[in-house]
Amino acid sequence: MTHRRFIPRKRLLPLAIASTALAPFSMTAQAQSETGMTLDPVVVSATRSETSVSETARSVTVVDEDQINEQSKVSRNLNDILAQTVPGLGPSTESVTNYGQTLRGRKFLVLIDGIPQSTPLRDASRGLNSISASAIERIEVIRGGTAIYGFGAKGGVINVITKKASEDSVSGYSQAGVRFSTEHFDDSLDYETEHRVSGTQGDWDYVLSGSFVERGGRFDADGDRIPPGGPGGTQGGFSDTTEYNVLAKTGLDFDGGDQRIELMVNEFNNEQDSDYTFGFAQGDDKTPAVPLDEAVDQAKPGVDPEQVFTSARATYSHADIAGSSIKADVYYGDSRQAFPKYYYPGAGPYPQSAIESEKVGVRTSVNTPLEVLADGANLTWGVDYLSDKTDSRYYDQSGEIPATSPAMDQDAYAGYAQLELPVAESAVLRAGLRHEDISVDVGTVPANGSSFPNLQGHRVESGTLDYSETLFNLGAVYFVSDSVDLFASYSEGFSIADVGRVIRDAGPYRTAPSDPILTFQAGSFESEAEKVENYEIGSRYSGERLGVSAAVFYSASNGGTTFDSNLNIQKNDEDIWGVETAADYSVTSATTLGGTLTWAEGIRDTADGGRKRLPGTRIAPLKVTGYLEDQTLSWWHNRLQLSHIGSRDQFEGSTAFGEGEVERYTIIDYVARFNAGSGEVTLSVRNLLNEDYYPAVSQSYYQIGSANSATSRIKGQGRTMGVGYSLNW
Repeated sequence: MTHRRFIPRKRLLPLAIASTALAPFSMTAQAQSETGMTLDPVVVSATRSETSVSETARSVTVVDEDQINEQSKVSRNLNDILAQTVPGLGPSTESVTNYGQTLRGRKFLVLIDGIPQSTPLRDASRGLNSISASAIERIEVIRGGTAIYGFGAKGGVINVITKKASEDSVSGYSQAGVRFSTEHFDDSLDYETEHRVSGTQGDWDYVLSGSFVERGGRFDADGDRIPPGGPGGTQGGFSDTTEYNVLAKTGLDFDGGDQRIELMVNEFNNEQDSDYTFGFAQGDDKTPAVPLDEAVDQAKPGVDPEQVFTSARATYSHADIAGSSIKADVYYGDSRQAFPKYYYPGAGPYPQSAIESEKVGVRTSVNTPLEVLADGANLTWGVDYLSDKTDSRYYDQSGEIPATSPAMDQDAYAGYAQLELPVAESAVLRAGLRHEDISVDVGTVPANGSSFPNLQGHRVESGTLDYSETLFNLGAVYFVSDSVDLFASYSEGFSIADVGRVIRDAGPYRTAPSDPILTFQAGSFESEAEKVENYEIGSRYSGERLGVSAAVFYSASNGGTTFDSNLNIQKNDEDIWGVETAADYSVTSATTLGGTLTWAEGIRDTADGGRKRLPGTRIAPLKVTGYLEDQTLSWWHNRLQLSHIGSRDQFEGSTAFGEGEVERYTIIDYVARFNAGSGEVTLSVRNLLNEDYYPAVSQSYYQIGSANSATSRIKGQGRTMGVGYSLNW
């Protein structure tokens, strides 16, 4: 038996470039040539060092530029793109939010070039809607909690890497297109365009990319308008939105290429200005969209819903300092995320909310060869710092009103070390630790939101929450042959997620002004943290025509987050387990098929000492995706794909939030691309068979007998066509 030789780190980057260029169809990041020769797999950087996918002891998916471009023809929404291509990730919410779309049943950390987009202190769940797909080079997804990044990565990391410069001195790309509902053409038109220019001149390279989208209404399979608020009527939708994204990136190599400085700025803005809001469903009817001038005053927004993200980064790297390579990032992130208006009958006038966050951070990575231990041994180590100032704003139709959640100012420090140790030529061991010290200053709240909607809540005195945690990870990869490897890992994650929500909901629900007002000390909420232990075993196969990966996982945590029937936050011990597979098969040099399968289940402790299944906002039903691609004719490329979401009914008769029954549905999409002169014409059809369905998260929101169900019955889009033209110049 010939075992695979461990690839020295200095060879990884050129091998990654070669295999990435030849792997447009691979979901498992394994590359094959048309002749069937197996190439070395691609490299991921989300591990804090350049690591071959086949040598990671974790489940990793790399969604490359070709896949992103292909999926963008069907939908520009990253929730949709990743749901179709990444096993372990829940079904798309089909909206601006990733609330209810978890990674192995847990929330994940979203990074753009290493800059965190998530807002864990007061979770807005908008990380996947913080950059346009047109600005992305590839997306690396590491599933399961990770001690490598920390700072909220308990479910895994989704690392978005922005466009790189062309190797030509000047290279351009332009695209324009329209999309529309085939069931209701009027008011459904989307207009989109994107342009990019990049190049390399000597030691200097640059990228300038911009995109603009103006969207009309969204319509279901019956041709009826979908309410603009998204799942639950309040999480945020794409109807009647205007979006733009501008990416500027430049870098300079010097010292013979050993040193590099790179600067990046990305600005994303998505704002909704709709003449509609949600109405109220009767019984099992769908939630209707109603004109604002016909809606009750409590359902009219005080400010336009929006997502605004600004990210900036400066990077310095040196290939050889006393034998080690070093990379240091200084970054800045600023975001504002305003939710739609929330209201349902009999509950009173809930305020409209917005979450604002400003981050400043430093991230360092040093790779030190340890040849004294073994050929190819390496230690990756460094320190991280993150300052995060998060605040909540509240509005009614008269303007801003007093906050019911605290202002929070976090300082977080971490040091980490990760050892990579080849064992002969047949195995690689990885072990590491990360120590985090986190301090959160919490401002005073005169009246928190525990008494929504009358805002006469309890008082929370200012204070400081201190956390300190050491996280470990251990994994191994064994190369059975050149085609097969086995891997296993244990990893810990840690999060103080949604402290703001916990404090906002503190105290009993006050139903009358005469109810007593309590006073809480902010420091008493230090225990509201969650530590996750992740276990995983799996295998990968990369043959001449077939690539397959499969993994079984289990995670356990203390202090996991769910909600009761009154949407009050609940902290419980949890267990989650499941299985994932992905496969790609080259039928011929021109035809490829493949897909993914994800199944998970979870259970939590209850206040009465029992155990209960985790809700649908945490655990998604069975998800199966598949695709068939063909380019028998060189000028005509076809892709047919499906996404099947299974049923889940663990909560018969429940009125608790997230415990609605999910009925199965299947969405089929088609994309055709034709050569046209020096450019390309694209025809896409989303929901080809016009499936009439409710997205899984909307079904989970629905609660039998609950007033909130009137706003939760939001249908998915009916058949939608797109036509576009793109040109490289």
